Amino acid sequence: MDAERLQEEMLLKCLRQQLDEFHMLSSIFCNPGELHVDNYSFVDNINAYIEGETKRLNAKLDYQLNLPLLDAEKVQIRIELPHLYPAIEIPLVVVRSARFPRDQERSITERIEQYIYQEVLDKSEPYVFQIVSWIQDNFEELTKFDDPSKSLGQPSSNVSQSSRGVVFERLWIYSHHLKSKTKRQTILKTARDLDLSGFSRPGKPAIICVEGHQKDTQDFWRTIRPLKWQHIQLKLSELEQLESSSDDVLVDEKRRFQGFREELFTEVDGQNDEQVPMSMSLFMKFLDKHDSGYIRKELFGFDLPENVV
Repeated sequence: MDAERLQEEMLLKCLRQQLDEFHMLSSIFCNPGELHVDNYSFVDNINAYIEGETKRLNAKLDYQLNLPLLDAEKVQIRIELPHLYPAIEIPLVVVRSARFPRDQERSITERIEQYIYQEVLDKSEPYVFQIVSWIQDNFEELTKFDDPSKSLGQPSSNVSQSSRGVVFERLWIYSHHLKSKTKRQTILKTARDLDLSGFSRPGKPAIICVEGHQKDTQDFWRTIRPLKWQHIQLKLSELEQLESSSDDVLVDEKRRFQGFREELFTEVDGQNDEQVPMSMSLFMKFLDKHDSGYIRKELFGFDLPENVV
């Protein structure tokens, strides 16, 4: 099965899951005004795409919950689902109230995103209801707003560097595509300047892995994330506290890759065109060679057979 066919099957699966979840939420939040959809044609369009009646997706599925979370006022929970939610992409969840200034709204959104990265362990099934339940249970704590400048959106673990040692980190990053030569050069230069090992797979989809000192991997993520992407997501952060704060040998021992380079995973020798479809077979062999076969589920939402092509 080629990469394009695999992506289409994944898309159809995600869209079916989104509609099933939407209907489930409609039955839970069934009081008048609790669940609101601005335009039901979006739902009809997704149904038509699944049934093969159209080959064009007009928009993403989005809807709004209006819940009594504040005294004498309902709070809006706006949910927008990218097409590859839940397998690859995460939902955008925005909590709005007339009482919240813009900075506080942004802070709440980032804390919800942090919750998704850290607490939603199974992203193969829809989890919007899990997020909404968490918002309801933790609303008072979630809406505390003390320091607008504090960064709450880092999806990595709470493990931090200290006098006890350094933290080794390996980041797995997924993007819809990577074609810009400038962006590719920025990724290569940043990774090498920070002494990170790993690889970058340009094309569609794009996959990036970097490993090294956590302070350096986080610098890398902060550098590339603001670049113009159609979609980019940190799929997994692997962390390990090391004993020594002065010995880089311990970090090097944890590395699975030598240096940082681009990998195309194409069947044609010498091919340097990111437009060529990625060979899933070569990619899986590469992951297995570097003791990273487990990441296939994180990247694609389900385990791929060993002989996938």
